[in-house]
Amino acid sequence: MKLIDIYELGEKSPLKFHLESLEKKLKFVEFPYSSQAVIGVSLGFLSFFTFLYMISVMLQLSEFFQYFFVFTGFIFTAASYVYPANIFYTQRMITYQEEMLKAIMRISTYVSMNTSMEYAIINTKDHLWGTLYTQFNDIVKKIRLRENNTLGEVFEYYTPIWNTVNPDFVKALRLIETAALSNDEDRMKILDEVQETLIISYNTSGKRFAEELAENAKTLVAMGVLFPIITLMLLPLVSVFMPDFIKAPLIAFLYIVFFPGILLLMALNFSAKRVQVDTIRLADSPLYEKPPVWIIAVGIGIVVFMSIPTLIHLNFISMDTPESVKREYQFTSILFCWLMGAGISLAISVLSYYYISKYEKLWNEVNETEHDLPHLLQTFATYLTLNKSVESIIPEVIDDYKTHGFSKHPVVNFFSRLMHELKVSKKSLAELMEKFLPRICPSRKVSGTLAQIVSFTDVSTESAAKAAKMVRKQTISIYQLDDYIRTMLSDTVSLINITTVMLAPMLCAAAILMAMAIVKSLIFIEEVLKSLSFGTVQKLGLVDVTRVIPPTQVEVIVSIYLIEMILVLSLFSSNIKVGSDNFQLIKTIFSNMVGFVVFSIILLVGYFALEKFIFGQFFAGV
Repeated sequence: MKLIDIYELGEKSPLKFHLESLEKKLKFVEFPYSSQAVIGVSLGFLSFFTFLYMISVMLQLSEFFQYFFVFTGFIFTAASYVYPANIFYTQRMITYQEEMLKAIMRISTYVSMNTSMEYAIINTKDHLWGTLYTQFNDIVKKIRLRENNTLGEVFEYYTPIWNTVNPDFVKALRLIETAALSNDEDRMKILDEVQETLIISYNTSGKRFAEELAENAKTLVAMGVLFPIITLMLLPLVSVFMPDFIKAPLIAFLYIVFFPGILLLMALNFSAKRVQVDTIRLADSPLYEKPPVWIIAVGIGIVVFMSIPTLIHLNFISMDTPESVKREYQFTSILFCWLMGAGISLAISVLSYYYISKYEKLWNEVNETEHDLPHLLQTFATYLTLNKSVESIIPEVIDDYKTHGFSKHPVVNFFSRLMHELKVSKKSLAELMEKFLPRICPSRKVSGTLAQIVSFTDVSTESAAKAAKMVRKQTISIYQLDDYIRTMLSDTVSLINITTVMLAPMLCAAAILMAMAIVKSLIFIEEVLKSLSFGTVQKLGLVDVTRVIPPTQVEVIVSIYLIEMILVLSLFSSNIKVGSDNFQLIKTIFSNMVGFVVFSIILLVGYFALEKFIFGQFFAGV
């Protein structure tokens, strides 16, 4: 069962609400559920967590749970609505525009072979996906049923829709219609101009997105990262002088639930429009396996085992006597409460390392093949121009790689397996390109492009050669756009990475050390003033240690908050850098977990430094 299937419960909800504007958006991008389902799920989450909040109040549970149920209800309610209405919609609209570019390329290829526009539309339809496929399928039906006199009349139904999404697509179709009626020389000039104009339009929209994302990323860093960390730095001071307001449940809610939740929503929303360049899907490969139960059990075991000392210590915290207060400032207490965060961090690192070590070789092979795609397309175009079949070209490509010293290149491996399957099976090359190649080389870009070229060979090798050249131009253009996006966002990605592995861990550790230092300093000042008063003043009241949040509780809260922030920032950094790629996400998380190591070193070394060089002699009796 997929997470998206939860909207099926919304269809069965007794609360029947319908939003027309949302319904149109969902139908357009072919979201599998209606607006009634989306609103039903959102209201269901709201009702469920409201009920839990009321139960927590009646049972007089900790304030943390009351805060947790209220905010979690808000997050789930908002997220269940925002995902289909914004994130899913945005991603499908990006795909819609990419399909438009693909459709124009394919139609242009057919028209360049002096075929009719109707023939080009009919043969392009089956190679599209999503909303544009549905629209073209309807157009083909109208053409075959002769519901309209001309193709232009059929287009008129969808022209307003296409104009709102991508006006250049409509212009390109009109120009291709003109090219289909022109002589050979004019036809090729018009088609070249159409393709160039559409690629420029696609690049321009991508560049605008990059500029917008750069601004959004700055907002995320400022509001989602720096602001919570600044409040974290002020937390020790505020907790000392406002102990009735700053309580552990409130702090736990803010830094474990509220701030990470807001940061996650911002990260997902801002990165939804990233143009997808790398299209590697390791889950499609037969070599991919779900993580075995034993490795998951190892991760859970690490967390449980290392959390036991922390949970025992937190359960027996007492601030009623000077001896119990003193215990919360000892190194053993700090170490015990550090273990929970360390266990979570270690478990994440172990699971990430297992995944990376198992699939890194496969990912690198597919990635290397994707980046070699322009060369492959040029090679195919050259051989197709010589009127060779694709079945004979693939062995030539393998020999070319071996001749030039690239016998271990992944392309050689993938194509060799493809040719072996072609010889031993009774399937055609087109079938293998569509079903077998995506399994051994799980890249939509590689398999989809080669399948497209093979499909053109049914018309002629000349058309396949033209298709290879056009797709090559498009591929190079997309790579150039990706380089531009990465350049635009390089400073932002660097800032996020530095924040994740250095700035945030340093400030989190400093907040815990300050929580100890401020309280100890005030106690020391109080003791000195009492000694100077020769016993005339028994209590100055600078600080009531029994009402201040213990540094051990602050340490546990801050440790969990830091890990959550590392995970969310890793997700955002990976998404804006390479797009949606699970392998790169896990690899980013693994490398960023060094942030918890930095936090641990600063915390433990800082504690010894404070005790030895500042408080060693003065607080022996604290």
